[in-house]
Amino acid sequence: MGLAYHQTDCPHYKLVCIRSLERVGELLELFQIQTYSSDTGKWKISIESFHAMKPAFFYQGVYWNGAVFWGPYYHNYLYFKLDVEKLQTLPLPVGLPSSEIITMYFGESRGHLHLIGRNKFQDYSLHWNVYEMLSDHSGWFVKYQLQLDELPGAFPETVSGYGYSDLDVIDVVRGEEEENTFLVLITPDKFITYNVHDKSYKQIFSFSRYSYIGSSIFHRYTETLSSF
Repeated sequence: MGLAYHQTDCPHYKLVCIRSLERVGELLELFQIQTYSSDTGKWKISIESFHAMKPAFFYQGVYWNGAVFWGPYYHNYLYFKLDVEKLQTLPLPVGLPSSEIITMYFGESRGHLHLIGRNKFQDYSLHWNVYEMLSDHSGWFVKYQLQLDELPGAFPETVSGYGYSDLDVIDVVRGEEEENTFLVLITPDKFITYNVHDKSYKQIFSFSRYSYIGSSIFHRYTETLSSF
């Protein structure tokens, strides 16, 4: 279930519901899309059925520019355009083939859709590209090139016992001023912010190394005057 709403667009919103209908063999699953409009107060079937490869992660949808996007996971690269109620294929960044991409982050900030991905056959480098999608949904460009090699010196836990990077991206936050844009990162026991322009970083929270974080989903807090 996803909520499609932006407070500057209009007072109404839409809900997008992805229903699993049945499994089709070992590799595919059949889904249906239903939408609810607060304007009409009714649900309707927008797409009777479509196939997606298993496992399909439709619970992490991102609303941006009139569409609900799902990050490129497990060969499913899709977005749903709300005005025409059609599924479209999500393009991938140049140099990241569909069979090789591992998505590290997928999200929106201040009207910009971002993707951080790496090739699954490459090492766990701390050199990352932050991609931004073009406004017409036709492709991506490299917005930021990051080299985080100094982080293991300040936070040794960012390198696992096997020599791999133990650092995950929680959020890409665009500032009101471009120089205030930063990433929120998580290590096994800390949250860190990293400014993409001046390369400064700081710890913002620490927790027990043995606290269970696992595959938790994080959400950005947004103030609102609406009541539910």
